[in-house]
Amino acid sequence: MHLRSELATDMLSVEDAPASAGQRTLLPQAKPRARRLFQSLLLIQAFSLVALAGIGFMPRVVPDLVPPVWLVGLAAGLGGLVLWILWDLLRDHFEDLKLVGVALNQTLRGEVPPERLVTRWQGPQVDEVGHLARLIVEIASGRALEKARPDQRLASVIGALGDAVVVITESGQVSLINSAGKSLLGEQRAAVGTSIYAALDYDSLSEAMERARNANRRAIEAVLLTVDGEEIHARITDFGEHRGAVLTFSAEEVEHFHEVEHALDMHDRPPEPLPPLDDTLLSELPGLVLDTETTGLDVTYDSVISIGAVRTHGTRIYRGVVMDCLVNPGRSIPARSTAIHGITNAMVADAPPFGHVVPQLNALMTNTVFIGHNAGYDIAMLRRAYKAAGQPWRDPPWLDVLLLSAALDPKETDLNLESIALRLGVNVTARHTALGDALVTAEVFTRLLPRLEERGIRTLGDAVEFSQTARQMIAAQRSAGW
Repeated sequence: MHLRSELATDMLSVEDAPASAGQRTLLPQAKPRARRLFQSLLLIQAFSLVALAGIGFMPRVVPDLVPPVWLVGLAAGLGGLVLWILWDLLRDHFEDLKLVGVALNQTLRGEVPPERLVTRWQGPQVDEVGHLARLIVEIASGRALEKARPDQRLASVIGALGDAVVVITESGQVSLINSAGKSLLGEQRAAVGTSIYAALDYDSLSEAMERARNANRRAIEAVLLTVDGEEIHARITDFGEHRGAVLTFSAEEVEHFHEVEHALDMHDRPPEPLPPLDDTLLSELPGLVLDTETTGLDVTYDSVISIGAVRTHGTRIYRGVVMDCLVNPGRSIPARSTAIHGITNAMVADAPPFGHVVPQLNALMTNTVFIGHNAGYDIAMLRRAYKAAGQPWRDPPWLDVLLLSAALDPKETDLNLESIALRLGVNVTARHTALGDALVTAEVFTRLLPRLEERGIRTLGDAVEFSQTARQMIAAQRSAGW
């Protein structure tokens, strides 16, 4: 028997998911196997204690009768074994409850719990905890279906259009694209969450979007260039207060399948941040979750080659407010570093030097709390990069999800980002890219907030003070130089 430290597969199959809240599937009655096993072990423990007591009183009742050593050892060994099994069962039980808490927290936030959950809850026979977990997932799935129905209808309308339709955010991220658009621009280049500039030339599209902004919501005609240098005719309409643009292309000859991908919440903007103070509530905390990729791990020598960042506000992640850029370090990237993050010298050859990205970074950092995994390392690297670029730097207020995780779970020894994410039910993608790691870190941080609140940690000052209780990790970070 052992503690489960990671989440496993989905608790409900597709067939188990309800068609709607009004058609909720009745789950089979939970089988209290764990309870019966627990009761049986307690009964065995009681018998072993009675046996030991009887053995202890034998000499008093029959002075000449000495119980054999093997009998005493057997009773004591049986009692010890049962106690060990009971302790391990309790640890597994509380680990199950922790996973159920993760699922419940996600449900309360309007999300569907992750597809990977404990495999022991897949079968027809589950204990009470598994039964509760299934009910939580079922409720979350029903809510998600109800919430998604209007979007599905709109997607059906857009998918049926003959033209290619692409919606992009102000920064050029694709927030909606139909199958005709993917066929026209290339499935590998254009998808929700990617940059439209992987498919279209930056200068021609930027100029067209500027004209559209000045056209009072009227569509303008434009000739855009693809990254391969081909001309493509488009109609562009400014997205108004949603910040971005709607691009349509004539695609009569393009094969499409009436499908649409979208994440229009990428157009949402966080509230204007106020300077964070010690008494700023974590539920209202303006955050900038940031990660860097570098030429190495020496904060006195190595350089930043990529920056990824995303804005948060409380538990809300604003995926449309991001920074994702390569930086020319002015030096060669060691092969051992490229093997980890995949960034080559050729990839940064035409990238701007660090000084050119400072204005964008400063705009995002203003009045926000810096959040990262091993945040001290990223701050040390940025401090050095600002100094090398001749730019003023002031350490921002910051929180480290590694220290917060270590303080919340002092017995956990595996505190790398991926392991923490899996324990919290975060799906890990695009690891070891700056933006990918920033997005995973943001998900981890927002899921730590309810656990911090349960411990009475409600403000920025509370969180900073609480993170300092992870003394072992702080000592390890300091010995590493940050």
